[in-house]
Amino acid sequence: MRYVQYYDKINGKLLEVCGDRGVVILDARNSIHTSIDDAINMNGVHRPLYAAFKIFQGESFMNSNPMTELNIIHH
Repeated sequence: MRYVQYYDKINGKLLEVCGDRGVVILDARNSIHTSIDDAINMNGVHRPLYAAFKIFQGESFMNSNPMTELNIIHH
């Protein structure tokens, strides 16, 4: 499973967004570059605009590892 985890700036710190609006399941068959593009393009669609994201991959949410560093989204 591959997914994007969004982060929001709260009191000057970037923190993981909790709940269903903070993650999007991605198609792991795509390249990492396509997953990054998808994460940027899905930001703000049926969810608030967030400040940053990471892409994770693994067997589940609890058993996954980051594929990318923290990516800042420039609005």
